[in-house]
Amino acid sequence: MIALKGINKSFGTVVALKDARLDVKEGEIMALLGSNGSGKSTMIKILSGLYNPNSGSVMVDGNIVNIKSCVDAHNAGIATAFQDLSLVPTMTVIDNLVLGIEPLGRFGLVDRVKSVDMVKSILDRLGVVCDIDAYVQTLPTSTQSMVEVAKAILLKPKILLLDEVTASLHHDEIKLLFKLVRELKAEGIAIVFVTHRMGEVFELSDRVTIMRSGITVIDEDTSKLSMDDIVYHMTGKKPDAGKGKTKIETNQDGKLVLDVKNLKQRKVRDISLQAYKGEIIGIAGLQGQGQPAFIRTVLGLMKPEDGSIIYKGKQTNYKSPANGIKNGMGFISGDRNKESIFQQRSIEENIYAGKAATQNIFKYVTTKEMKQFSRDAIDAYNIVVGNIKDPATSLSGGNQQKLVVSRWIALAPDLLLLDDPTKGVDVHSRREIQQILRVSAEKGMTVIISSSENEELMEIADRIYVFYEGEISGVLKKGDMSMEKLVAAQMGMISEGSDS
Repeated sequence: MIALKGINKSFGTVVALKDARLDVKEGEIMALLGSNGSGKSTMIKILSGLYNPNSGSVMVDGNIVNIKSCVDAHNAGIATAFQDLSLVPTMTVIDNLVLGIEPLGRFGLVDRVKSVDMVKSILDRLGVVCDIDAYVQTLPTSTQSMVEVAKAILLKPKILLLDEVTASLHHDEIKLLFKLVRELKAEGIAIVFVTHRMGEVFELSDRVTIMRSGITVIDEDTSKLSMDDIVYHMTGKKPDAGKGKTKIETNQDGKLVLDVKNLKQRKVRDISLQAYKGEIIGIAGLQGQGQPAFIRTVLGLMKPEDGSIIYKGKQTNYKSPANGIKNGMGFISGDRNKESIFQQRSIEENIYAGKAATQNIFKYVTTKEMKQFSRDAIDAYNIVVGNIKDPATSLSGGNQQKLVVSRWIALAPDLLLLDDPTKGVDVHSRREIQQILRVSAEKGMTVIISSSENEELMEIADRIYVFYEGEISGVLKKGDMSMEKLVAAQMGMISEGSDS
């Protein structure tokens, strides 16, 4: 169906792809994997017409095609749903979906009735419920991602590229998406699926292509690979059997750092949660169950309507996150672009930003101090950078997130709050971040981490609080966790405080 051979692509002196290859057959789902910076996104953009390769060939149905633009890609039967959405925020859902393929009626005008039928049909197949006349920018992030997928499918492609589209989706949406992807596969469509969620690879894909440092290192049937095989091919290193499985004993006889009682806010109805010194507390739940609101309320970004937050023995009533940060809190968001990275600032400025937030606003910061602080963090947490004066956006996604983690870990906060911090991060960087959190907890830091990845929470957390409709439906403890119990609690099948 589609084959790329000998693809080379450079950006100045940076080699993004080196003799890379990709081969996908009709009616096949290919998982394209690799660490951040491995070249997989460049490969997708070449297929989409956003980048032109320096050399190499692209073949569709046995014929060489020249893809110089998005129009060329469309004409070749290729459609892409991007993680960084291609939607126009200030246009409506319906206008976005029919853009470029508008059905025309009399006098060459757009046929509104046919447009509505087209749009509602694909949204129904994806289970998306939204006002088609609403502006895209007003929709929840996950709904925008589903609209992005719908836009690609409406082009009726022979080859569908899904570039980390599940990164902002939760289980119910992913289930519907996967159902549709399997239907498209049955119709003979070739699908290239980019993801950092390993569970999705084994659930959905037929074959796996793995890239490392711009080179295609393996192309193999998914059934012949294990998780450790994939990590090895992505990193070139055998997984450390000890990492990822370190058990940190819960010490509830120790110091109570955070005690939340009957917290109510717009998104949460009645949350009680305790976290002790040196614990890693996980927060699980399907999308929209109140996890982000809880974390931001503890931080002081949102105001509670009722209940109490007792932090380090004192009831808090922070007027802003700055108050929480000055009292030993740290915050890491999975939405780097909106809540974590200062895109126009340098790497060293981004790293130093956390320390700056804890200091007097009139304190003079020397260039030497900022450079030394950022360099120490880069070395300590293995952040791959070029020049620390480069903008933070010059880093790969995984290294951007490690930058944000290092910003706060370097300050050794008493309480670190994380909201889905490894979303869209490759498996190798994810493991590095998890190891950083474990070491920090062993040194006495209290960690509260919300994640859309159940496997991540079961691996790292001492206890998991499961949110369901703004309340806690279950509490799972280390040594007594199972995927079955966690999923049941996410569906509201276990009562609060249950140890079973």
